[in-house]
Amino acid sequence: MLGQTSSQVADAMTSLGLAQVLLFDLNPGDTTQAFLRGLVLAAIPLLLVGPLAGYLADKYSRQAILRNGQRVRAILTVGAIISAVAQSTSIGYLTFGGLLLATRVLYTARATVIPRLVENHQLVAADSASLILSMIAGLVGVAMAGALEMFDVRAVFVVAIVLHSASSRFYSNIVGELGGGRGDLRERDWKAAAAQVRHQKVRFSIVSSGAGKFLLGVCYACVALVIDARFAVEATGYAAVFGVAGVGTFVGTMSAEWIIERMPRKTVAVLASVTSATAVVSVAILPNFATALGAVVVASFAFQNVRVCNDAAVQSTVHTASLGRVFAAYDVVYNLSFVGGAATGLSLGLSYSFESVLFMCAAGYAILSFALIALGSGDSGRVTRLVDIKAAA
Repeated sequence: MLGQTSSQVADAMTSLGLAQVLLFDLNPGDTTQAFLRGLVLAAIPLLLVGPLAGYLADKYSRQAILRNGQRVRAILTVGAIISAVAQSTSIGYLTFGGLLLATRVLYTARATVIPRLVENHQLVAADSASLILSMIAGLVGVAMAGALEMFDVRAVFVVAIVLHSASSRFYSNIVGELGGGRGDLRERDWKAAAAQVRHQKVRFSIVSSGAGKFLLGVCYACVALVIDARFAVEATGYAAVFGVAGVGTFVGTMSAEWIIERMPRKTVAVLASVTSATAVVSVAILPNFATALGAVVVASFAFQNVRVCNDAAVQSTVHTASLGRVFAAYDVVYNLSFVGGAATGLSLGLSYSFESVLFMCAAGYAILSFALIALGSGDSGRVTRLVDIKAAA
């Protein structure tokens, strides 16, 4: 957790520092184009490096990936300093892209080592703690970068380099086998990895998280359209949607362990869909500012409980030799679903009234709830009581 937190504080600092350099210092009259270039770069790791990250996490020692990956990020961050000194956007974007590529690999490696550090019944708590620390690290990193930028933006990158180096040290100090590499004899067995993806528990996790995230993206877009149409606050409305979504996500992360101890994962997923559908319909019936933002909080809270429980289910079900590739596939579906959902919601908003789009979104949640009931989670009990697949074999 110390390795993760120091790394993510550095991530947030570098992101804000590069945003200052690339969007404002070097492109004062070209902010929109610079922002679009940043979005394109951000999509590359998701589309290309996600599957590769899973392969690397299975083929090589995960501890070595974490340790050396942080050193690589420290070296890459030097490019941000060079970009600021040389006033070079090319170096800045190359640095940004390289850091994003490394981030995807390290995220997958971190997710696959958690099952090696805690018992199966502790996975939901461990994943919740990891996500909470991610949010806190982001806030701390932004605050630190904002303070240092007042003196010199290069100081932001220097501190980030120190934090990445510290993170590498923390990962080096972990005692125990974290998996990956020659110790897992089946790291090259793609047929076994594909069979793990088809496992009922994993299939349920991919469907419920992927479809739920897609509909959440549609929900965000719908609510933003409502706010824009009714209150004409434009960009402020979009910022408000993502701001309150963060609140719902944080609370959902905090509550996931308590909820999964009291009801099966399938019930959690179905109730989340029903709750989100109700919240979306309420906006169509009462389209005011409070209802719109409240629906985002509720939908984000409901989905986050599902996401944390599904993360733990995948981690505890899949054999360690295939976990990197399977978790990467799950993560790619999860992230691309949100992008697709948001794009779909905005596109539908151009052709239909926001009430119609909201009802479509609610209908989607209703269909998902019935589909999840029919699909079945494959759990013999709660997520916290999952049996290790190796022991079952």
